[in-house]
Amino acid sequence: MLTGISLGPGDPGLLTLKAAEALKRCQKVFVPGEMAAELSRPYCRPETLKFPMVEDPAELEAIWTKNADIIAEVALQGEAGFACIGDVSTFSTFTHLSRVLLQRHPSVEVETIAGVGAVPALASRFGIGLDKSFTVSDGSEVDMVIRMKATRPRKMAEDLKQKGFDEFILGIKLCTPEEKVIRGCLGDLPEKSDYFSVLYARRKR
Repeated sequence: MLTGISLGPGDPGLLTLKAAEALKRCQKVFVPGEMAAELSRPYCRPETLKFPMVEDPAELEAIWTKNADIIAEVALQGEAGFACIGDVSTFSTFTHLSRVLLQRHPSVEVETIAGVGAVPALASRFGIGLDKSFTVSDGSEVDMVIRMKATRPRKMAEDLKQKGFDEFILGIKLCTPEEKVIRGCLGDLPEKSDYFSVLYARRKR
């Protein structure tokens, strides 16, 4: 098993209880750099893997493959952890790493622990409120859209489909005992949903 562990923006106090428990529990924790290693050390003895900042796709794939195989040796026998600054599912090395690992070692189970990412961290440190729609980008083409307060998910999905989005996931009361996740096409979505719902839309790749 491989657990992606979100370490938050850098303040040890913003590391979640669930992340701390995972750092203690994992047989081995891997990190991509010294900042992640420093936040992890109170709970474990992390091993740093090298992820050079290169742009060549073939070279990047080779780096991810090498490190995925190292992690898989542990994940196939017990629980391995990979701990990243911010949130492991948002603009993270972990996304690419887990993709390659699952391609090469499909029997490994992968889960992630959410953390405080750059967006809520900057809102707090800048003293601003994000109470209107905004765009977050790394400069690449927009491939995904998230709609908050998705009380009418099918209507939202119909509007997004006209803009080229055709894969949808509806999350209702996520991270609570009442959590419900609906995956599929537009026809799988209900007309109405709870106020605490989010709709994820993606263009087919």
